[in-house]
Amino acid sequence: MIEQANAVEVHSVVSIDAVIEDFLTDKGKGQGGESGNYRQDAGRELDRFVEFLTGHEESPTSFDELDSGHLREYARHLTRQGWTAGTVRTYYAYVSAFCGWAVREGHLAENVAQRRNATEPIPDDGGHKSGDQQAWSAEDRQQLTSFVDEQASAAIDDIGEEREAAIKACRDRALVYLLSYSGVRGAEILRDRSDERRQGLRWEDVHLEDRYATVFAKKQRLDDRGLPKPVIHPLQMYRKVLDAPSESWPVFPSFHRPTLSQQVMDTLDRRGYTDTEIEEMRTDRSLIELCVEYDIEPPSITTDAGRHVLKRLCEEAGIELDDSEEYLMPHGARRGAGEVLVRTSGHAAAARALDNSEEVVREHYSHIEAGELADQMTNAFEEADQQV
Repeated sequence: MIEQANAVEVHSVVSIDAVIEDFLTDKGKGQGGESGNYRQDAGRELDRFVEFLTGHEESPTSFDELDSGHLREYARHLTRQGWTAGTVRTYYAYVSAFCGWAVREGHLAENVAQRRNATEPIPDDGGHKSGDQQAWSAEDRQQLTSFVDEQASAAIDDIGEEREAAIKACRDRALVYLLSYSGVRGAEILRDRSDERRQGLRWEDVHLEDRYATVFAKKQRLDDRGLPKPVIHPLQMYRKVLDAPSESWPVFPSFHRPTLSQQVMDTLDRRGYTDTEIEEMRTDRSLIELCVEYDIEPPSITTDAGRHVLKRLCEEAGIELDDSEEYLMPHGARRGAGEVLVRTSGHAAAARALDNSEEVVREHYSHIEAGELADQMTNAFEEADQQV
């Protein structure tokens, strides 16, 4: 009997990047024959994969040069990007699906992405079920929000002497409150390096009077997210302190000095200022103040930087977690908001607020329903026992 691994014959040398479009056409049809989200997301990750291979010492460009060792190195590369385990598995799955398709097309003899040595660096899900993933508790949320309240209040009192510190403290508080109470995804409000369409929330997208913000949602279109009452005041105060010169400014600008410095130099140079004039401008102003005064739009902080902000704040606030997580992460804020919504308003309301299907919400928060059913069973047995 011919083994399955030998059933496919590789007929010719095929360039990896030359057939990506064919794969996306076959796999990304979506419902009704229309291109779905899969095509867009998979295309982005395969571009990242090809870029990684290009920078590899051996620079494999064709399928006959690709082996499981390259996939192992790529898997290791993904795990070093600071993403959650689920995100790493999702991104690797696109590449694995591409390799599986290449086998069926006759470009590869076997799916090297599924070899044991290739998948070893990929984090498993640890058997995690509903309720196992991080969710900010009420205590965690209150401790963190109280800390950023104190930091922002003290910084505002000293704004005349240190405006940069006040802006940063108010930015951090607004970020914490928005994540804590709105249930937004980090990638919906911060810049995502892997998706050029996600450049961070802009002030023109924030409607405080009507209590909503417009974000680029996971479903690949603009959508509105509610801003609960606790979020409004931190955003109002931050907006006043920042005093952005344009509504197109990011709500959460980066304070990364090399980035801002380069942005300032390049912009003012294009406007005709000399190096001497630029240096004089920088002598008595911080970089963010210079950006505000001369309307030099800074980039938004990235999703990675947002995680670093939360890690720093948790360390400064003295927050210690019981689980294996080092700090309160953005996805934990979203899950925490989901927990509150499911318990108080039910699965349907939580699904609408979290931009998810009710089916997904029921799956992710099934531990809550199980606990409620346990309470009902307890009450039923107590009532039955009283009748004996």
